[in-house]
Amino acid sequence: MDKTFAETQGIAPFDWNKALDDVISVSPDNDTCNYLANKAESWVTCACGNQCAIIPRYDDEGEPRDCDLADLGYKFYSSVGAKNFIKAKTILRDIEARSAILIKQELNKLNQQLH
Repeated sequence: MDKTFAETQGIAPFDWNKALDDVISVSPDNDTCNYLANKAESWVTCACGNQCAIIPRYDDEGEPRDCDLADLGYKFYSSVGAKNFIKAKTILRDIEARSAILIKQELNKLNQQLH
């Protein structure tokens, strides 16, 4: 249960916190910005895809079923695409917090099914 959604799709996990910290501390070149925007564009490789695989998703594309988490994912992509990496970092924290709630809910459901 500790795999990210990306890992379940054969993609290595990506440390968005480190990547954003790195680009916030320097003036990133266009290749780096494009690379991050491309990763943020896909549900599998975005910040949502790098959360636990237990979070319910619509399909293999990886869009979260939870509307709040999906909305945060869209905002994250938009911020990365606009090169607003500080805002993206704030949204990433929100994604992680919402994901923690969803993971807890899913674990509670599994626990109830087992008992």
